[in-house]
Amino acid sequence: MASPLDASVLEGELGAKPPRGLVEVLTTDELRTLVDSLVAAKQHQSKALDDALQDALRHVPFILRGTVELILT
Repeated sequence: MASPLDASVLEGELGAKPPRGLVEVLTTDELRTLVDSLVAAKQHQSKALDDALQDALRHVPFILRGTVELILT
């Protein structure tokens, strides 16, 4: 069974309380694996968004890039 501490870590990553049934059926190791997977997915998504922003900014004239980047972020 998962510990309350692991459930709170999962809650922090999800930004919401995880479904009780999910926390009840996962072992501590499985819950940690889920949390690690969420962290990795968020990092991957963040990098993909940053790459997309940089790619989009290449289409903006150089003199305007700083201003456009400030507006977009």
